[in-house]
Amino acid sequence: MTDARRATTPTGRFLFNLVRDWGFALGVAFLAWTIWVRFLAPGPLSSGPAPGFTLPDPAGGNIALSNLGEGPILLNFWFTSCGPCRAEMPEIARFHANHPEIPLIGVSIDDMPAQRLAHLSRQLGITWPVAQDAGASVSQAYGVSSFPTTILVRDGQIEDVHLGAINAAGLERLVAP
Repeated sequence: MTDARRATTPTGRFLFNLVRDWGFALGVAFLAWTIWVRFLAPGPLSSGPAPGFTLPDPAGGNIALSNLGEGPILLNFWFTSCGPCRAEMPEIARFHANHPEIPLIGVSIDDMPAQRLAHLSRQLGITWPVAQDAGASVSQAYGVSSFPTTILVRDGQIEDVHLGAINAAGLERLVAP
């Protein structure tokens, strides 16, 4: 007996067909999205000159890449409602506590008032500077479309890129000469 025959009431048949059709459609859409993200979408810049930027920080100042020295400099692209971004925060905090001499900038694409971003950053345990890229112009300049993404800049050049959440050991490997 097929599943369609088991759903003998009109409502049962309707629900069965609805779930079957939408499940199939969603499965195809997810597969297409996965193929796009993994194989076809342009990824972040992996080499070449690091695009310069000046972004506001939630405290009312500005953060400019040109003021951070020659490197290594870590740029961590994230947003507050990103689960993997939140998951990596304790690891980044551990790395930052062990290496305060290495400039680390959290580039947030959140479009919210600066006070709210500052409050959420404190709640997440962020102890490093946060730059607010509300229009995502800097993220776009770096080709970032997947979050979190961490980019290493050294001597004004993009040296390495890590897609996805990163741990303290991964950050150590990233900045190693």
